[in-house]
Amino acid sequence: MKNLLSGLAMTLVSLTAFADDEAVTVVPPQVDADPTGLIAFAVVFVGLIGAYAYVIWKGEKKKKNQGK
Repeated sequence: MKNLLSGLAMTLVSLTAFADDEAVTVVPPQVDADPTGLIAFAVVFVGLIGAYAYVIWKGEKKKKNQGK
């Protein structure tokens, strides 16, 4: 059994020497991406961060006014 596994491993290793390098290299097609989605994401992301900061700021301001 040990000889069978070692022989199989050696056979598989030697088969890689016969592989064609040209067939392995595949060039993906170039796709021009539309930046509209990225711009919309950036606007929404920055807007949500600003809204969160505003809510926190108003909440702390309210706490200060209640303490007086």
